Amino acid sequence: MDITKKNFIEQLPLIRETIRDATFFAMDCEFTGLASDRTIFPFDTPEEVYLKMVENSPHYIIVQFGLCAFRVEPPAEDNKDAEPRVSYKCFNFFCYPKGRGNVFSCQGESMRFLADNGFDFNRLFREGLAYANESEEQRYRADLKERQATRAATILAAAEEESNEADPKAAKMSDVNAIPVPTELQQQVYDTAASIEEFLQSDRPELIVGNCNAFQRKLIYQMIEQRYIRKVSTSTVSLENNQKAIKVERKRSYEEEQALDEQRRAQENEDLELNVGISLVLQELSKARKLIVGHNMLLDLFYVLRQFFKPLPVDYQEFKKLAKEYFPLLLDTKYLCTNAEIKVDVNSSVLAHVYDAVSKAPFSIPTVHAELPDHQYSVEDEKKHEAGYDAYLTGLCFLGLASRFKVNLLQLSKDNTLRHYMNRIFITRLNDVNYIYLNGKEPSQTRDHIFYVTFPESWRTSDIQSKFKPFGPVHVSWLDHTSAFVSLHNRIAASSVLKTIGYHTGFKVYSFAQFTQMKLQRPGTKRGRIGSGSSSSGNGAGVRCAQPVDQSSREEKAEEESQTIDHTVPAVKRKGKHEDQPPPAVNEANADDSGGWKTVKKARKTFTDNNDW
Repeated sequence: MDITKKNFIEQLPLIRETIRDATFFAMDCEFTGLASDRTIFPFDTPEEVYLKMVENSPHYIIVQFGLCAFRVEPPAEDNKDAEPRVSYKCFNFFCYPKGRGNVFSCQGESMRFLADNGFDFNRLFREGLAYANESEEQRYRADLKERQATRAATILAAAEEESNEADPKAAKMSDVNAIPVPTELQQQVYDTAASIEEFLQSDRPELIVGNCNAFQRKLIYQMIEQRYIRKVSTSTVSLENNQKAIKVERKRSYEEEQALDEQRRAQENEDLELNVGISLVLQELSKARKLIVGHNMLLDLFYVLRQFFKPLPVDYQEFKKLAKEYFPLLLDTKYLCTNAEIKVDVNSSVLAHVYDAVSKAPFSIPTVHAELPDHQYSVEDEKKHEAGYDAYLTGLCFLGLASRFKVNLLQLSKDNTLRHYMNRIFITRLNDVNYIYLNGKEPSQTRDHIFYVTFPESWRTSDIQSKFKPFGPVHVSWLDHTSAFVSLHNRIAASSVLKTIGYHTGFKVYSFAQFTQMKLQRPGTKRGRIGSGSSSSGNGAGVRCAQPVDQSSREEKAEEESQTIDHTVPAVKRKGKHEDQPPPAVNEANADDSGGWKTVKKARKTFTDNNDW
């Protein structure tokens, strides 16, 4: 079901009830842009990746949040051997910032990608739900509480004044504190007073005083308080054009004023919920403390925390604490796909490909039932890149993957196999420790067997491999057209590489430690972070590919098959696409010459469409 500001208040009780009753959730997001991974090197640490994301990520936002709540119920008492019953409800939230002060960034290719996949931008702009982080929500609530308290005090004071004779000293003080009426506005105030006099002589229930700015309304309120405080009551209303106006009514009793104030409070509280908007849903999700499943969910987690809760810390460990504070049980199905048993049957971790793989033996997806017709999706009616549908598909993939280990769906958080994958968030492009572990430290890795090499532009992968042939099999990770990382499978041989490798014109070999120092010394490199070495300019190497020495290179394979690639392929990969493929390179003429790593366009693989990319 699509959730917008038109039906949010009506659906909020059901959403909260669904979250409370669910066994686990699947989520997915659509963004106005993706944090660039071109600054990420294949042998960065997870901490370095996080710091680069914080430093180089523009203020992109989530514009659609998909949540699919799955409920698992035990079989009936008379048929305990049956499978548990699995049901679901899906919600597809449109998110759009409220107010003039909210500014966000857009990435042209990402916006075009959404448009190509049928995203309804008109609905987003007109009906998108507002949101607020914790500090904004606190300010909204404090302001509302103060307004309501002031109004209650005014009503009580008016009632007390009504029961007693007016204090002449107080009236005199009121006149002293009155705002002088500018000459050019005196006629307007006089005309309003005449309209009120006419209204009091008529049988009309109310008088609307419009066409006023805030200062003019203040002067009119002042005039009414001075002349008609015992005769009329006033309130502020919004007209159809969203302009504020003053509603004048005949004086109400204290009881009537209280009843009207209760109505105002109810409306104001509803307006507050609309202003906080989808953040209320994320808060409820956080309170549930239940398993949340995502596919390649690092950016989802990154943006959700930043947009709906609080700014992301620059300290990596603080980020982990923050993530666990709000979402203590996370499972990334992309990381689950790295399991050795699963990789035998799932040879691509693209979301749609994972679903195709787990839809047949040795996997088994249990039958899932939609609890309500308005909250269902179907794989026969694909809605790729609609957040609600992708969340639904992620949930099905998780159920299929879990079946490989005979997981008890009624006790997901206690399963010994799944426990090894909990709170490990997959990171694309890293070659060794490719996840962030929220529960503790990631395994440390030595880099002594890794070398940074530069070479002539005409070299191919086989040329690099031949230079390292005496040291056994190697793994080549391209950076750009003249540089790459080479990692030795035989780590013992690493100590002799720099001493014995042959010389070739334009060919240089550096240890990983030397490469790290080179990064820190490049112009524009931000210092002060432990081992981050990230560039503040946002320029970085796009890792092209990594292949073992015993396989033919993609470059050679591409030539053999005469494959080509359209250079208009988007420079931003969508979540769940071929993350292990080389990124499209930028033309050298357009590359940054301030010291950032440069990449060039080279054909590597043919893709059938943007979704494959």
